Amino acid sequence: MRIGLKMLIFWLLVTPTTITLLHVFKDFILGNNIQLLSYFSVFLVFAAGGLVLGLPLNYLIFKLGSYKEKHE
Repeated sequence: MRIGLKMLIFWLLVTPTTITLLHVFKDFILGNNIQLLSYFSVFLVFAAGGLVLGLPLNYLIFKLGSYKEKHE
């Protein structure tokens, strides 16, 4: 699997899932009411942020790789 695809999957799935689970765990520790539907918005916001960060990084890595290949 290409490194760009791995990075994109990381920013779209792994990071939002980890942050959402940490948010649920924090609310569980504090004794707050846990409703999974309310955490879906947290996941979607971080997934959208992953798109904003992951896609430009993927493009930049691809362009730098092709630039290196041309100038070596």
